[in-house]
Amino acid sequence: MNRLYSTCSNGVLKPLNQNPIGYLSLPGLVKYDKALQLQSALVARRHHITQGLLTTTTAPADIICFLEHTPTFTAGRRIRGKTEIEEEARLRKLGADYFETMRGGQITFHGPGQLIAYPILDIRDYQLNVRCYVSRLEKTIIDCCGKYGIKANTTENTGVWVGENDKIAALGVHLQRYVSSHGLALNCNVDLSWFEHIVPCGLSEKKVTSISKETHQDINPTQVIPNLVESFETLFEKKLVSVNIKDVLPEKTRIELDL
Repeated sequence: MNRLYSTCSNGVLKPLNQNPIGYLSLPGLVKYDKALQLQSALVARRHHITQGLLTTTTAPADIICFLEHTPTFTAGRRIRGKTEIEEEARLRKLGADYFETMRGGQITFHGPGQLIAYPILDIRDYQLNVRCYVSRLEKTIIDCCGKYGIKANTTENTGVWVGENDKIAALGVHLQRYVSSHGLALNCNVDLSWFEHIVPCGLSEKKVTSISKETHQDINPTQVIPNLVESFETLFEKKLVSVNIKDVLPEKTRIELDL
């Protein structure tokens, strides 16, 4: 998969304001369909704020969700609707869920031990186009990996890599009227054997790795969140503040999402 769409030749532009970004750290394991509903609610909230329809909230307009998923295989736009029924059934028999999504990319795995970050941002406030936004996410991951002594990089393929052949993080984004959803998946101490059941992102000759594998330590997503928060602050040039979901979504929505 060629990554030309994520290259960014623009100079670094400052955000239009210094309003903080809020972040939610969801406990436990979150099913993928529930996370989709959560993102949909947050995207609608962001649009309402932009349109002046939501003026009572005290929480930041932009929100990043940090979480871990139950075992799930997801297919992105590139192969959406093309997965054979037999293949979907095979993956489900492994004990994982399967979803086709609107994010970019091909098939990948999400599960325990993998840190998911779903930024719900209006990229216009950061003076970013889609290419530069994806590039900024890549650099955020690279900065975070550097805190563990891991020299990560980008290649001609999407995602973030250690060297040329070992993928440590996957990216896939969706934009709806300039508001982002989906995001990144950083392998912390995820069971890498899950990836043996698929061709991750359609790259048969490549492998996957994790922070734990590269450092020879057991490092879980909860431990990584503070470092990833710092990296978001560095690359997006805004303060991140922890928020409570009760301050972000109304009670009715939280009940519907069981959050």
